[in-house]
Amino acid sequence: MRLYDVFLSIHAKDFAAQTDWWARFLGRQWDRAPMPSCHEWSLTGDILFQVLDSSNGYGGATVTLHVADLDAEIARLGAAGIAVPAPVKVDGFDTLRFSEFTDPEGNTVSLLDGR
Repeated sequence: MRLYDVFLSIHAKDFAAQTDWWARFLGRQWDRAPMPSCHEWSLTGDILFQVLDSSNGYGGATVTLHVADLDAEIARLGAAGIAVPAPVKVDGFDTLRFSEFTDPEGNTVSLLDGR
């Protein structure tokens, strides 16, 4: 199997609200709208993130992002009106910490830093 891209997708009951939340979370507007029911960000290389309009609200997704500076991201998100709990250390790792929360539709979002 040869892969070209990896798509991470969130199905949203409230497309406008979810798009707004994820734009604030990622710190920028989407890169493209390949169709009216999809807003898409290029995250890194061949990894794309999408918010998809889904009035049925499939939900239940988990998005985990490994960031360079978790404290700086928590501060940035707080300034954007997104509450993120304080990070906790992950047992068994020297410096790995994470913070877990949910988006407005209950999808799990985790940020982690360290190794």
